[in-house]
Amino acid sequence: MYSNGNVPMFKMRPNMGALIGAVVVFLLGGLILFESHRDPGNIPAQDRAKLIFTISIVVSGILLIISTGRMWFKHLWHDRYAGKKRRRR
Repeated sequence: MYSNGNVPMFKMRPNMGALIGAVVVFLLGGLILFESHRDPGNIPAQDRAKLIFTISIVVSGILLIISTGRMWFKHLWHDRYAGKKRRRR
């Protein structure tokens, strides 16, 4: 993580924890939507499931943005300290 103990090294990879969380939240919302639509006579359950699915889409979208946040800003795409060598005194 730290190069020579001075500055942290950051890689251009998404945060896997947030990315996996986004997929899990989206799949759980889809599962709830699917399960509630199995009974066509229960209209209130279908409405609740649509609301839950909409909320899960929003939450997974936010987690996706958090996961790939560094890739959204060009000024964060470089590693300032990769090519510099330290001068010895």
